Amino acid sequence: MGTITKKFRLIQKVKDENFDIDAINQYELCLELAMDGFRVCVIDAQNSRCMWLEDYRLSSVFFTEQLLDQLQQIYEDHYFLRAGFWKSVRVAIRNQFYTLIPGSLFKKENADQYLDWLKEESPPEAQTVLHYRHANYDFINVFAIESRVLEWFDDTYPSLNVEFIHQSSSFIEGVIQNGTYSDLKSMYIYMEGSYLTIVVTHEKHLEFCNTFFYASPSDFVYFVMFVMNELKLNPDTVRLVLYGALTHDSAIFEQLYKYIRHVSFGDKPKSLRFSYHFDEVFDHQYFNAYNIYLCE
Repeated sequence: MGTITKKFRLIQKVKDENFDIDAINQYELCLELAMDGFRVCVIDAQNSRCMWLEDYRLSSVFFTEQLLDQLQQIYEDHYFLRAGFWKSVRVAIRNQFYTLIPGSLFKKENADQYLDWLKEESPPEAQTVLHYRHANYDFINVFAIESRVLEWFDDTYPSLNVEFIHQSSSFIEGVIQNGTYSDLKSMYIYMEGSYLTIVVTHEKHLEFCNTFFYASPSDFVYFVMFVMNELKLNPDTVRLVLYGALTHDSAIFEQLYKYIRHVSFGDKPKSLRFSYHFDEVFDHQYFNAYNIYLCE
């Protein structure tokens, strides 16, 4: 891989006091990967408990080779990541190259074609198209991953069947399985970097999911109001729940609150238990990482 230059920072680390290195075979390793970040979440699914969380910020990563260089160094210095006897390993990919297909229309042999409309935005590096079936809701998430990233994880865990999903799948499963429902539709937003993912549900049914690039708080609000208008949602009655890298004092939150009556920040998943050590992070901040384990 050439010379490895350390350009990542560990910006968050939380450990449950009951984490046991000798019990890794009972834990699920959930990883979240993007060109600007890498997260580690360890779940004891048997006891529905989050055991470990790490958040790495990557910098100066523009190509897959640079990404893999940083991953390699994180793994070489890590306490347990290289262990090969996890109960399961799941990798959630965060990018914009995905689409949702109704289960009745999906054909595996046509998977590549479902992403054709994204060709102009696709990076030049070789990609592999994968899919994840949301069995309880009868739709398929078709997504692309850089082929060398897929191969790197397969080589890193040769004795395990590494499962790959798109980050939007963990968000969808998280809001549907952990949501509180009424007769009204709900809008959920996950913000990371310069992208926001909007999910709209009605009871336990997915009605909308898409990811948008934004350059300013005004852009952010524009996309939210655009989706509301398209779906005929009433800003005075719809419930908007925010997740990800947002804070109460952000310009985005202030602008949203001008137009939408019921805006709130999300909670940690009700399906998991957290020790008091996790009180140091915002409840809404790592929602997607916590819910990767739901994508079985």
